[in-house]
Amino acid sequence: MALLIGVWLLQGQQPPQGGQEIRFGRVTIRYDVLVSTRRFKGDTYDVEVRGKRGSPVKVESPDQYFTLTCAQLKATLGTDARGRGALRTAEATGQVEFVYDRPQPLSKLNGTARRALYDDQKRTITLEGDVSLDGEDEFYRIRWRDNERIVVYLEEDLQRVEAKSKERDGVPIGSMTIEPKQR
Repeated sequence: MALLIGVWLLQGQQPPQGGQEIRFGRVTIRYDVLVSTRRFKGDTYDVEVRGKRGSPVKVESPDQYFTLTCAQLKATLGTDARGRGALRTAEATGQVEFVYDRPQPLSKLNGTARRALYDDQKRTITLEGDVSLDGEDEFYRIRWRDNERIVVYLEEDLQRVEAKSKERDGVPIGSMTIEPKQR
């Protein structure tokens, strides 16, 4: 019974056909299977959901400028400093795709990995396992390939990324390519 009440509190409307949806403020999570949900003191919730083959979990958080798709998601939802519903933490696993699109300063990122960890307090996304990341600002296109781990610091004035290369026989094989945009 408590599980049903938790789902009812998290869902602001009827689920769309072919899947279910959780809305918390402007955060939307679309999924197929609800694994668990827990409510903590105040307006904080833990949610675990899964997608199905061909129908991944999709997280949209326009206030935090990103979209995330994955096979399975564990997330903590709570209010931000302004009292709005926000994603506080997330652990996404299985065929993770991450898109970050912030208007000012101009910053776009598209990445894939086996696992992603989002931390709103630290303002980071950590991509792990077979990481590829494409970045873009108003002047350059940047590509990271063959990395084991990439940490992206979100919402800083300059785009800051830390990458740890994959290794083959103790030799790093990761790459970073920077190309100027045509003007």
